[in-house]
Amino acid sequence: MKKLIVITSLLFASSSVLAQDDIMDALDADNDGRISLEEASSDAALSSVFTELDVNKDGYLSASELES
Repeated sequence: MKKLIVITSLLFASSSVLAQDDIMDALDADNDGRISLEEASSDAALSSVFTELDVNKDGYLSASELES
């Protein structure tokens, strides 16, 4: 049972990273490694929480901000 829990946890963590990479690849139009509000506007769900995710309030979402 412990193995199943560990494997499930690892799969969940890796899928979260993959999802973050997919979001960054899809929305980072200028390939600067961050997503601006303008770039995020093409995704209604992301643009609706952009301000909350932008922890340092620089107007961009970094990979680490997308992780949270």
